Amino acid sequence: MNANGVGLTAAVFAVVGVGVGLVGAVGTGWAEAALATAATGETARFGPVFVAQSYLAVTAAALVVTPPIAGVLGVLVGSRAYDPREAAATAGVGGGLGALIYGVVVVVLVVASQGEAATQAHGIADALGPVLATAVVAAVVGAVAGVLGEVTG
Repeated sequence: MNANGVGLTAAVFAVVGVGVGLVGAVGTGWAEAALATAATGETARFGPVFVAQSYLAVTAAALVVTPPIAGVLGVLVGSRAYDPREAAATAGVGGGLGALIYGVVVVVLVVASQGEAATQAHGIADALGPVLATAVVAAVVGAVAGVLGEVTG
């Protein structure tokens, strides 16, 4: 396993996580303002439910893109490896660790941006299970993509 490759993969995931988390926070803040903050009538009554769904959708969408990121980074890191085992280990560990960092960063930024109308939205602890599952999938995707990158690189 190449520690530099693992570190690079995790660092790229972290940087992308900050970007996705900030955009997610802006998007959910916009949804909160549109659906609850200035709402009246029935929209005010159902606004918190819609806001919670918006936070959940943004978080889920952010996690869905994790395996493709792991795949791309796996091919790139794997293409620099000397053998398939090294490629799989480096890209797999980097993808899993990176996806875990990415998921935590995104969730923390989205949850930290929740306003008063987001009382029904998820918290950090609520998202840990999906973040861990995503990290496992990203590790497998990264490992396989790393081997493909080594073979074709």
